[in-house]
Amino acid sequence: MKRISIYIGLCMMLICTCLPAFAGPEAEFRKLEKHYTLRADGSQELRVRKELTLYTHAAMNGLYGETFITYDPAFQELQIHQSYTQQKDGTIVKTPDNAFVEVLPSVAADAPAYNRLKEMVVVHTGLELGATIYLDYSIISKPGYLPALDVCCPVRELSPIKEFICTIETEKSPLLHYELLNYDAPAKRMDTRNNRQCVQWTLRNVSPRPYNYPTQHDRLSLIQEAASGMQPVIVATTHTSYAEALKTLRAQFVPGDEAVIKEKVTELAVGAEGDKQKLRDAIGQYMMYRYSRLGNISLKLADTGYRLRPASEVLRSGYGTTAELVNLDVCLQRAAGLEADIVICALRASKTDNVGLSGIVSVFARSGNMAMRVPLSGTAEADLQEYMTITDLSGNSVELENKWNEHARTYYTIEADDKRIRTLEGGIRLVKAEGKDMALILSDNYAKNTEIDAPVLLPMKYDHTFVTTVKLPEGMTWVRKSDREIVNACGKVVFTYEQAENAIKVTCRLVVNQQLLTPSSYPDFYALMREWKDENNYLLLFTPEAI
Repeated sequence: MKRISIYIGLCMMLICTCLPAFAGPEAEFRKLEKHYTLRADGSQELRVRKELTLYTHAAMNGLYGETFITYDPAFQELQIHQSYTQQKDGTIVKTPDNAFVEVLPSVAADAPAYNRLKEMVVVHTGLELGATIYLDYSIISKPGYLPALDVCCPVRELSPIKEFICTIETEKSPLLHYELLNYDAPAKRMDTRNNRQCVQWTLRNVSPRPYNYPTQHDRLSLIQEAASGMQPVIVATTHTSYAEALKTLRAQFVPGDEAVIKEKVTELAVGAEGDKQKLRDAIGQYMMYRYSRLGNISLKLADTGYRLRPASEVLRSGYGTTAELVNLDVCLQRAAGLEADIVICALRASKTDNVGLSGIVSVFARSGNMAMRVPLSGTAEADLQEYMTITDLSGNSVELENKWNEHARTYYTIEADDKRIRTLEGGIRLVKAEGKDMALILSDNYAKNTEIDAPVLLPMKYDHTFVTTVKLPEGMTWVRKSDREIVNACGKVVFTYEQAENAIKVTCRLVVNQQLLTPSSYPDFYALMREWKDENNYLLLFTPEAI
């Protein structure tokens, strides 16, 4: 009996060592404070103060070992007020001068027009487990550099925050529009000296972001974070209205030297023979390479002070920000006699006028003629339009055509000599039907966990059928498979297998009809994704003789 007890005890110890340990935070912000100031002369100051305690080596050596501050020295001044580390025993280690390293932002490395931008890398020294980083700095913008005070401040970080303070200070006029999204905390209004107004939010014990949204489309992940309710966001602007904010931006979308634009259109029109569709295809092909990493520098509107170079200058240089390339795209199409306009996507607040230019998450070109063999611009935005404010540059609402709401079908054929057919021992043939990899954006990015603690907004709804026809030589026998189907409140997954003469047809359909997932509805989505990812559903076996 004693031996049995000892054996059980040892087993329990082994089991306990295999269980995941409680994962505490990598670090914790004891305080995070952001103060936005608009002065009477039009200059602005963003002051950031943070106190960050490190708990793990990952936080110390990776996540928070350095702070990166980007600014434009032609129009902005960076001031470091304080930078030091307080070690666990109370020892103060000031950041030495050689730990402030100024570099060119990597996104501007291949863009001479933006080589003036600087990135200050603050290398935090004296780090150890339990140490606290103290950093206090300001970015001061010259009068006229920014058209108005615009704030878009997400609250939650990768680590918890004990106290978060956001303060916005302006003149009494113009009126400040503001709102805190996804958090029940009223703004405290305060009058300051010199007849100024001030609003302040104080949030305590803010939990960390439970997940990061993957996206390759500018800042659309912020839409998913905010619209799902996961991310509190403070928005504010001194623009009188959202339409007025867009008016200041609209003035930046200009062709420049129109002769340069027309010359490029003439060059692209060679071979089009007056056919508008061929000309549209030529412009689309040309812009496709500009939009790619070859010509697209990842600077956001705010990074350039909401300023754009004229389209002709962008054309000459061969590169541009996304907004600059969109302007060039539209200018080329219009010069060719085609219809095109610019679409602006922004965060959605309870009142549209509470959002200024900093709330813009995407800019793209909408065309009257769709270019062939070119990715359709605005597709990702169309999938999320229910959760955004979408307008033209005049502030008029725009409705986007959503291709993914349609039931799409894709067909594949695998011939007898196809390289995708594997020959196994005994002459057995193994074939994999298509479809699984086409939904990786959903299955791999949003179905990693069996459950969620906060709502998740998928980038799209989904309805796609993949049909694979497998043709094999005579003498082969298909090992039959049973159809599979899962139907729930979130959608359905269907696999059917049919034999017709000397071919097998595999039909795979995935339907996801819920875009906003809650902790209670997520298990249905996970069940669909688990079935869709099951490799066995796509495999066909053929033998030289019937089994």
